[in-house]
Amino acid sequence: MLRSMTGFGLAEFDTEKFNVKVEIKSLNSKFLELNLRMPRQWQHKELELRKELTKLIERGTAQINLNISYKLVQDRITPINQEVALYYLNEVKKISEISGWPASQLLNNVFTLPNIIQPGEETPAENDWKEIMKVVQTAYKQFDEFRKVEGNMLATELNKMCISVQQKMNELTLFEEDRITLVKERILKDLNTLSLEQIDKNRFEQELIYYIEKLDISEEKTRLQQHCDYFTETISTVSAGKKLNFIAQEMGREINTIGSKSNHHLMQRRVVEMKDELEKIKEQINNVL
Repeated sequence: MLRSMTGFGLAEFDTEKFNVKVEIKSLNSKFLELNLRMPRQWQHKELELRKELTKLIERGTAQINLNISYKLVQDRITPINQEVALYYLNEVKKISEISGWPASQLLNNVFTLPNIIQPGEETPAENDWKEIMKVVQTAYKQFDEFRKVEGNMLATELNKMCISVQQKMNELTLFEEDRITLVKERILKDLNTLSLEQIDKNRFEQELIYYIEKLDISEEKTRLQQHCDYFTETISTVSAGKKLNFIAQEMGREINTIGSKSNHHLMQRRVVEMKDELEKIKEQINNVL
């Protein structure tokens, strides 16, 4: 089953201590790029979270927002470093005594001094992280379901476009006999302009057969059909984006060769139409995981 690189997932959960909200969204990209936003007190878990999401998301540019709102006041506020605060208070009193400035005026800005307000040193509880990871997993499930739905729509479109390429390839048969006739007539016309008194008919037939064989596209059509069959099979597999891209490149090579051998305006028109369908295929493959 194909999955799109475009996805969105959102999950939220309440505990007695905090509220967790996780949002995952992604866009297509050749490689995996994870952008994580998480609270400062949980940044020591960033590597663990990044490692887990790397295995799950696989490819694309993904933005993961992890928001945690604490319910208790002591968990929300930034604590005061009492030792530093007391040190500054004592220094302010000394300055007041020496300078004669009122201590009350000097103390107005004491909380703006460095290192008085700073994060606590306590590491958040491991059990809290387990609850957070459950929310991350729930958000990922929604995110992955979104990608599967998008992937199914992409698979349908890719199948249609691949079938269209095959149909246009089969239409080439309608013009191949006419093309050979036109080639023979053109060669005979060119020979007549030479005003040669005698032409070796046997040699002419041999050269004509050789020339027509060089214009034969049956092998290219067979290989293109094989590539189309392989493309259709691969659509039903998981994480097939890169492989589908390689197959599309091989399809393009065969179509280009057919175009160079066509020598017939209606056949070349079908080749242009096949190229157009192939470009649409390549555009859609860019969105496939």
